[in-house]
Formats: sequence, C-alpha cells, structure tokens
Amino acid sequence: MKKLLVSILLMLLLATAHAQVGGSPFGANMFVSGQIGASFYNNKYGLTPGFSGGIAVGKWITNPLALRVSLDIITNTSPNQMRNNLNTHEVADYTFANVDFLWDLNATFSRIRNWRLMVYPMIGLGMVWRDSIVVDKKGESVDHEVQLMLGLQADFRISRSWFTFLQYKAYFLPQQFDGSPGNIIMNSLALGFTRTFYNTPFHRRTEYESRAVGNDWFLGLGIGPNISTFDLMHLNPKDGMWGVAPEVFVGRNITEFWTLRLELNGITGHEQYDTVAGGPGDGYAFSNLHADLMVNLSHAFGFARGTRFNIMPYLGAGLVWRYDNVEFDMAADFGLFFRYYLSRRSDLYADLKYIMVPTPIGGGPGPSGKFYSVGLPSFTVGYIYNIGTNTTRYRLPANWCPE
Repeated sequence: MKKLLVSILLMLLLATAHAQVGGSPFGANMFVSGQIGASFYNNKYGLTPGFSGGIAVGKWITNPLALRVSLDIITNTSPNQMRNNLNTHEVADYTFANVDFLWDLNATFSRIRNWRLMVYPMIGLGMVWRDSIVVDKKGESVDHEVQLMLGLQADFRISRSWFTFLQYKAYFLPQQFDGSPGNIIMNSLALGFTRTFYNTPFHRRTEYESRAVGNDWFLGLGIGPNISTFDLMHLNPKDGMWGVAPEVFVGRNITEFWTLRLELNGITGHEQYDTVAGGPGDGYAFSNLHADLMVNLSHAFGFARGTRFNIMPYLGAGLVWRYDNVEFDMAADFGLFFRYYLSRRSDLYADLKYIMVPTPIGGGPGPSGKFYSVGLPSFTVGYIYNIGTNTTRYRLPANWCPE
C-alpha cells in the first residue's frame, strides 16, 4: 500500500508539470541524456572500483529548476564478498531509480542566457536494488532500500540542442545495506550527452514564478500527535504507541504550483509493540531533518485569484537519528499539506505526514520484514509567517473592491 501511495505521488508530480510552462507545449524544455563511466563503492571494507551507466528524462519546470527521472546501473564488488573474503570474480549489479532536481546556478545569479558552460548541483530521492548473487553457501540474497543522491553536473553546449557533460553522483545508502556496517556511499563519475527538445529558455520563467531571491519565503511552527507503527499495526491510541511531534520549517513558494520546504521534526517514538506484556515498545527520542517538494493542487490548472485554501501533496527525504544511540540514517516521507490564507503575512496549516524510517532507527522490522514496514505517521497543525513579497501565494480577485 505504501509503495502504491508513493508511486501515485511521483506520477502526480510528473503528470502535472505541464502547468508550469507558461502556455508552451508540454514537450517544451524537456531533455533526455545518457552517460557511462566509473563507480567507486566506499564502505567499511575500503574503496572498490567498478562501472556505471545510465539514462534520464527531464524537464525544466521553472527558470532555475529541472525535474528529472533517472535510472543508473552500477556494477561493483559486493561488500559481502569483501567481508567474507570470498575468492571469486562475482560482482553485483546495483540499480538506482531516482527523481532528481537540478539547480541552474547561471539562471539564478545571472541574466546572461547564452552560456556555453552550465553547472548544476543535484539532489535526488529514490530506490536502490542489488541483484541476486551468491554470498555464501546458504543461497542468494537480494537487497533494496531507499537512498539519497547528491551530485554535481557540468554541461558544455555543443549546439543549440546538444550538450556534453561531466557528472558526479554520490548515493548515500542506509547503514547495514548489503551486509556492510557503517556508512556506505556509492560514487559515480560519468561522461555523457544531453539532447534538448523545444528549448525555449525565456518560457522557462512562468507568469507567477518568484522573481527575486528574497521573495516568497515562509516560516512555520506546529505540533501534534504521532504514532509508531510496524506494518500499520497498533494504530489505536490505547495501545500506547503514540508520541508528540513538534516541527519547525522554512520554505519557499517557487511558483504558484511548486513549493520547497526544509523541516525539522521529532520527538517521541516507540520500538515494536510488546505483545507479551501487552504494551508499547521502548520509547526513544528522535529527530528527522528532511527536504520536501510540494505541489499545489489548488493551482494545478493555472493560478486562481482569491484562492484561500490550498491542498498540497508532497514527497521528501532526509536524515533521521535517535538520541540514545546517535547514528544518522536516511528516511523518506510523504504527506498531504493543507494551507489556509489568513492575511498578507499569516497562514494556518494542517499536515498529515508519514515518515518511513530504517529498521535500525525503529528498533527492528515489522512483521513483513519489508524496508518500508516501520513508519511514523503524524498529524500536526500550526502557523505560517510569510516573509518578503508574496507573488505566488495569493492575489485578490479581479472584481475585488474595498467595502
């Protein structure tokens, strides 16, 4: 069920991207790319070289921001083999499927359009699968987990529609993934080519896109209950698996449709329900720092003046850690954000959120043993203070007149 919800949200983000091209065709400012290069698997047992290759399809959704779906396949030595010192030539294929964001530094800080060299910092969220390989005499092992990608890409213009690029990606994998303890990073360095379609750089800026760096920012503060659940079991508050979830965040409305948010939340979680004692598992304090991409369904088909109530599904990822045993790991989150306009500076909000946490943070897996079995759903309410000029959030109706 959780896989289905995440898949629907990802499709929603991509399917509604047409709303942001300022009246130009859906294919405007789209691009495809492919690359090949080397990989370097960095874990407790050292650094091992391998090969990498991938393809991607993307679209510039605003002037400085592109949304991309990427698929990379990396061949490298399994850390299980390094740990067990198996004298074989078997290697593992790792498949990375991501939703990435590229930030155009040139478009952000310069008005010059005809750059030959463009630099794009990248961040992505997705899944990693490792193919089945024999790791010992007992059989085969398959691993799949949520992962986070940070990277940098430098594009050089060859012609109006063709670019060549050098790309570095660092995939941060959960601790204990693939049988390797400690921090795990899969590095990829590749050379590739990009083909753009209907390249209209001036149409990348939409009518309601934020115009200045200081515009359209907001701060939020909220609190509410959360529940620690394993495979969505023991959701009844009488089971005692509930806690308190304060949160603080900063964000920016990039356009009337796209919003980015950075949030810190916590505080109380529980390990798996104790069926013998008939009570909640051990409690612990945790924090989750995550970045979210929100889409405003109230403006999905164009900006509507006088809209006070906004419905905003979102998807994000970030770091999560427990305070009793400080280990940083990654968590994915998704939810539904409701925002209500009060005045030029003030909004009220309600946030229905689900955080998928790794089993080491939750204290063990759920009955299914799946990577997504441990979750922390919460419902918070709070206040938003809007900073600077707001060009993307609310405009008076065209027929409005003072009373």
